[in-house]
Amino acid sequence: MIMENNTDKLKIWNTFRDYMEYFLIYAFFGWIYESIWCCMIYHKRGFINRGVLFGPWLPIYGFVFFAIWGIFKLLKVKKAIPVFLIGTAVATLAELSASYVIDIVIGKALWDYHGYFMNFDGRIALEPSLMFGLLICAAVCLIQPAIIKLQGKIRDSKVHNIIFAVIAVLFVIDLICRIWLGSNMK
Repeated sequence: MIMENNTDKLKIWNTFRDYMEYFLIYAFFGWIYESIWCCMIYHKRGFINRGVLFGPWLPIYGFVFFAIWGIFKLLKVKKAIPVFLIGTAVATLAELSASYVIDIVIGKALWDYHGYFMNFDGRIALEPSLMFGLLICAAVCLIQPAIIKLQGKIRDSKVHNIIFAVIAVLFVIDLICRIWLGSNMK
């Protein structure tokens, strides 16, 4: 009975850790995309921390990953072209919806696509939609399967657990500090 209880606890821990790792990985990739690719490389504006937190993570990308992953698991779509097309459509609708919610909640736009080809009211545009479609395709078809495979290989590693614990604690501290110090979206 004690052995079963420990096995159950280990399964619960591994599941929690795996899903929290997914969240943190995609939050980090989102920060890289927004702060490094968009600001520094594409727009050549220099480094700008586009996140709402101090650290290198954008939690919205972690949450959106779960929504996207859930959609593709539900639809049982795994091939690159359908993933890209559906991902582009879902991302575009999500970005359009988010723009209206942000207008209501914050009272100002956080992005402006007026200068982009085929934009709608500066809220969505063809180029960012296609980029999000590519990112979703890469996440669903390449990155997530590689992460799952790697987790299977290092699942019981003490080093893995320590690294995860340190990063998770840093993320929680960052959340607490941001709540305490206020938003950087001023």
